[in-house]
Amino acid sequence: MSAVKRLSMELDGWQAAWKQLEAFLDRLDGVADQDAPHVQTVCALLPVFNVIERARRRAVGIALAPAVASSPRGAGLPAVSAGSLVGTEGRLPGVEELEFAVGTIGTDGDGQLTGAAVLSSTVTLFAFRDEKHGGEVAVRVPTYDFGPLSASGVVSGAIDAGLFTTGQRKDAAESGVAELGTWTGLRTARRAKLKTTAETVSLSSLLEGLTVSSLSSAFDPVASGASARKSECLADRSVLLQAKATVAEQGAASELTDALQRAADSLQASANDYGTVATALQPPRTVTTSVSGLASLKTTLRRADSPGVPGQLSNELTTLDVEAGKGMDEAVAARLAYPDGPLRMLRTLEWSLRFHWVFRQRWFDARNRTALAPLLRQVLKPFCDSLTRVLAGQSTGIPMVGPVLLVKDTPTQATALSVTPTVDLGLVQAGHVAHVGGDRPTLALVLGWEVKGGTPGEKRLRITPLNVSIATGAKLPGVAGLVRSGSPVNGSAVSISKQELLDGHAEAGPQADGVVQEAISLGAKLNLLLGQGGGALGLVPPVVAAPYAGQTFKLLPPVEVGATRLFLDGMPAASTSGSSKPVQVARPGELLLVRGADDEGTWWQGVATVDTVDVRTGAAARADDEVTTTPTPLCCGDDEEVVVITLRDLQLPKALVRDVTLRRDFKGFGGPSLATGVMLPIELDPGTANITVQDGGVTKTVLRDPELRAATTVLKSWLGVPT
Repeated sequence: MSAVKRLSMELDGWQAAWKQLEAFLDRLDGVADQDAPHVQTVCALLPVFNVIERARRRAVGIALAPAVASSPRGAGLPAVSAGSLVGTEGRLPGVEELEFAVGTIGTDGDGQLTGAAVLSSTVTLFAFRDEKHGGEVAVRVPTYDFGPLSASGVVSGAIDAGLFTTGQRKDAAESGVAELGTWTGLRTARRAKLKTTAETVSLSSLLEGLTVSSLSSAFDPVASGASARKSECLADRSVLLQAKATVAEQGAASELTDALQRAADSLQASANDYGTVATALQPPRTVTTSVSGLASLKTTLRRADSPGVPGQLSNELTTLDVEAGKGMDEAVAARLAYPDGPLRMLRTLEWSLRFHWVFRQRWFDARNRTALAPLLRQVLKPFCDSLTRVLAGQSTGIPMVGPVLLVKDTPTQATALSVTPTVDLGLVQAGHVAHVGGDRPTLALVLGWEVKGGTPGEKRLRITPLNVSIATGAKLPGVAGLVRSGSPVNGSAVSISKQELLDGHAEAGPQADGVVQEAISLGAKLNLLLGQGGGALGLVPPVVAAPYAGQTFKLLPPVEVGATRLFLDGMPAASTSGSSKPVQVARPGELLLVRGADDEGTWWQGVATVDTVDVRTGAAARADDEVTTTPTPLCCGDDEEVVVITLRDLQLPKALVRDVTLRRDFKGFGGPSLATGVMLPIELDPGTANITVQDGGVTKTVLRDPELRAATTVLKSWLGVPT
């Protein structure tokens, strides 16, 4: 079996392996999407209950401590330790209680259940860097809503004091039906354990103990307390309004959203009352010397602490407590549903991924080293060797003995050369280059050979689309775009000077441009696959002289999807071209990189295939607007010269609107990304480089997916695989 065939089969295997892993990841994302409305609700309502507890403290003097900070999947939260989750009795039940309910239960040395919760640390497995995920996105598991867990740990007694006790777990395992506790029930149990002490008094109670004869300094705690509570009420009002917006997006009942609005209005009124008290107690505090003034102030403060019945929550907050409790119980029950609630499923899949990933990563690494990379090197090396020989003026190396001629007229872009039927093609392989002579000489990149018909049959060299000069002129030999029957096909040496490579045209005349431009095209495609100077595969493509080497050119935006023309921003200095004669910035058939940002600030890198390069005035360029789909930028004045690059192809998924550049700094790709056609995480393909740019002080990843698609298209075409 040929190396090309074995490589094609290997690529099929890699694509299947990645699709399996991708399907697993998509399943995990799907479960996360199912959980999303519930986790959004939980994380939005926990701050609401913190607000209610603060109001309770203002009214009664005692309250549960705030719940553990949370956000969906722990986004934006710092790492926490298992120890920070201990001691929950005096705290509002938070998202940690849900993790205890779906987590592993601990056992002692005898295998007996202990009622302790065992939590695994959060680990970063890999980072996506493809267009599907919008750039570099880290994948961490488990995605606790309280933030990453810095180390695995055990929380003693957490399960038996929580929502899904040891006994309930046993019953569920035996009957298949689970009876879980409710969030509001757990909170009520914790509230019942709170105890009033001499220090747990409301601010209004403190003011009640003061009279007009009290020292002015005795009012200091009331003044500072009122000011602090005003700020607290205003902040809590913002919390409720934000929660209203969030739960409304999740389809919350109108009773809940209405209760949130009324409670927010109530807090505004309380803030106003606290503000009145704080202002009145500013020096010189004349109100404290007036019996009626002080009595009025006490009334205002009692109303601020308890807008309804003294010593109790306001009616608005009481209603909110009930409605928010219903919403929280529903969301928690949905997440914890036994046996397939979305939070349970999500943690199960994350646990599986954590261990599956280790083995999949090892498979990718081992398979790449032992099979994929060696096959890629074996298949691509003849391409590099053939071009090296061509550039050195040596025989191309194609093993054909004796005179071999074309037996049919062959047009440009043909993918087969019919040759002398008696020639032995047994040693010809993909990557060999044939020199096609005649009036319109060119080079043909061979991909294999075949026999059509009976014995001896029609022998044909399978080739990439043939590049035959289409130049016309009365004095030019041959027929434009056609190699005539009888033209020689062999491995004879061709002479291509550096100046011809810089210019992109043959010194013998335009009829021979196919030779020069095919060499340039092959060099650019090898750079696209392997990278300039070589890369992970260990193959170094031959250096093809290029004009303005190492330079990056600014392009006038926008560069639209499917653009047929590019416009340089400014004229390059001819003295930096590296040529003794005037040359353009690019050559026909050359592949160049186009990089820039779209209207959302996402950076892309695609591939443009050059057709022609001309220097034109703005007026002349605009005259072509009628026959091209890419209009001339408005900034080009009628008399101003501009470099216009006409394209055969441009691979970009979105229009680039700023910081657009044209470049040749190819990095190439590692085998795994080439095999799968996906910008794999760097943990799976370290040979495919990340490219980053600084954009407004922010480091952003350049999405190379369009460039990779162009590279895989080249590779598949060389292997004879449909693209």
